[in-house]
Amino acid sequence: MDNLLKGIFIYEYEVETCARPVADIYETDGEIVFEIEMPGMYIKNIRAMVLDNLLVIEGIRINDEDELSGELKYLCMERCLKRFRRVLKIPVHVNTEKADAYYNNGILILKFPKLKDKLIKIEIKTNN
Repeated sequence: MDNLLKGIFIYEYEVETCARPVADIYETDGEIVFEIEMPGMYIKNIRAMVLDNLLVIEGIRINDEDELSGELKYLCMERCLKRFRRVLKIPVHVNTEKADAYYNNGILILKFPKLKDKLIKIEIKTNN
């Protein structure tokens, strides 16, 4: 019984993987905005990339207290301290080269200007 309660209230295992950070995605008339929750992160440990129409956010969360004190023992750890990756689809055509990124109060904000829809006329030829 003691071990059962310990598993419910006290986490003695080491966190090997991490839940993905939660994200909000919204649009204005001129841009698509991604807001990703990343509390306690250092900017140097966050990377944002675009591949085709995918936004890839990855990073690693480390805790300075762990490095300072080898005696630190968590009683509850819900924010993981490991690597993570979040892949989000960019829902419309955007200019990825003009993206802006900010990290403030634990929120990573990425803004992409929308590309104006272009009507491209295709010339139709005959096979003669």
